[in-house]
Amino acid sequence: MTTRMRALIRVLLFAGLVTLSGCASHPENPLMVVDGEAAYRANCLACHQADGRGVPYFQPPLVDGPWVMGEPQALAAFVLTGGFNSGERKEGPNDNVMPAFTYLDDATLAAVLTYVRARFGNNAGPVTPEVVKQTRRHLRASGAASEAPHESQ
Repeated sequence: MTTRMRALIRVLLFAGLVTLSGCASHPENPLMVVDGEAAYRANCLACHQADGRGVPYFQPPLVDGPWVMGEPQALAAFVLTGGFNSGERKEGPNDNVMPAFTYLDDATLAAVLTYVRARFGNNAGPVTPEVVKQTRRHLRASGAASEAPHESQ
């Protein structure tokens, strides 16, 4: 068996395991999947913590939050814009502003949002890459976001 075949088998096995765990599939390549938990850990963990409870006066909890539990489009817009100037939207004193997560592609952002909406005691439905894509386009068209570098085609 060649090295390339072994690598392909590993990818297929990993894709099957991740798909069984409920992660979103990658739209450009159905063999690729995005692990929402891994993407959360890489992009959100430092501020919102492993348990989603955030850090007081730094970042709010994701547990039962109105943005997390609300409409998927609203949550996608919130995250893509960095919280609509999140420094002014926090309860209590807070100098930290969430970055705009426009650098994440649609599938990755959808996987992160789906993960957050299904964890930490939350029980909200998934966010699809198509919802993120449409939200990104709407924000750009309305002037709320100037760039969408990782929009899926």
